[in-house]
Amino acid sequence: MLSAYISDSEADLRAASQQAVELALRAGAKDASASAFSGGGLQIGLRDGRLETAMRSGHRSLNLTVFQEGRVGAASTTTLDPEAIQRLVQEAVSIMRWAQPDADNGLADAMDLAHDVPHPPQYEPVSDDAAAMAEEAQNMQRALHAVEKPAGTELRTSEVGLSCSETLSVMLTSSGFCRASLGSSQARWCSVTAMRDGAMARDYAQSMARRRSDLRGTDWLVDRAVQGAAGQLGARTVPSVTGLVLFSPRTAQALIEDVVGALMGAAQYRRASFLAGALGDLVAADHIDLIEDPFEPWGLASGAYDGEGVAGSRRPILDAGVVKGYFLNSLNARRLGMRTTGNASGPYNLTLSSRRPGGDGLAMRRHLGTGLLVTAITGGRTDPATGHWSRAVEGYWIEDGVQQFPVAGITLSGDMRTMLREIIHVGDDVERFGAFRTGSVLVDAMHIGGRA
Repeated sequence: MLSAYISDSEADLRAASQQAVELALRAGAKDASASAFSGGGLQIGLRDGRLETAMRSGHRSLNLTVFQEGRVGAASTTTLDPEAIQRLVQEAVSIMRWAQPDADNGLADAMDLAHDVPHPPQYEPVSDDAAAMAEEAQNMQRALHAVEKPAGTELRTSEVGLSCSETLSVMLTSSGFCRASLGSSQARWCSVTAMRDGAMARDYAQSMARRRSDLRGTDWLVDRAVQGAAGQLGARTVPSVTGLVLFSPRTAQALIEDVVGALMGAAQYRRASFLAGALGDLVAADHIDLIEDPFEPWGLASGAYDGEGVAGSRRPILDAGVVKGYFLNSLNARRLGMRTTGNASGPYNLTLSSRRPGGDGLAMRRHLGTGLLVTAITGGRTDPATGHWSRAVEGYWIEDGVQQFPVAGITLSGDMRTMLREIIHVGDDVERFGAFRTGSVLVDAMHIGGRA
């Protein structure tokens, strides 16, 4: 199948992958795996109301990994002609011969390969009409200009953008695995700068989906960006205190990212994780679940198999706060004496939820009572080994469940193990950010660092 953006057929990609694997075996590799990709897309961007970006892109690549007696080598090329594939093989084999051996290196075990696992729906043809996309961007721009502004506030559109893309991939191994996957993506975003009395604040809103019909509407994007920017004008700090913190859905995803990082196979093998060896341990509040689902229809992180040809499974990662699984590829699974979980390409769709009713955004503020609502994380990091969590944040000070004033110039700190155990509620105001889906998250007893 050829589309507006996919310039190579599935047969072309299979042939290139097959040639790379066969040449690698002839050159001395014991096993080999090749992945070929072809795709492209269209991006339209407006800045200050003027067309700034109108870019049509295309790409192709062929990646080869070779194995011999525990040694591994990898190389890639963006050209699929026979001479380029020959050079690719020579480079990968040369790297392999110089590599240090590791007995756990190798292709995924044959019994784990996803030869017949059905593909979840991931593809809908996207537009190749640049004029229509530019008009849609102008409509979003006009909606931003038409929005009712708070008294005395000037709004400036920093950027409005749209993009769409399609990708066809083929994976083939010397162990007999060969499958193709077709995917699409759509995105819309806008950013706004608000100004009043010499103060300035900026915020953005975005939506990504496999299908156009699943994107957030223009009104939602405009309202989110404008409210976020205008709401931060006049932000001030607060006295340092230890108290309740409510993470908005957009900022709560940072907690999921930290949990995922701690449960990755490499972090577990190296013991460089604040959840090292935590399988079977209660590490979060006993009402918290984190579910992984590779087969969610139209999910942004859905797939029938990972980068090794292994299928994932719908499974609990946290079940009532207890760690039930890691994210493993074949190498780290072997190192840990376990079996791959099909996560060689990272986590699939993840949903954080609670068995305790949380309610909508207003209900979550009532649960917060008095404390900090975090709407933006502007800096900082988590120490992956100790779990020390420190971020620069912006948001709002809440009293008796009612927003009082915007807050900025503060730091928020805690310990991830304590934070996970001290989750009080997860809201029903669920939003999706890439592979992660969560509502707002209320955490007890974090240190809010403001003025002395």
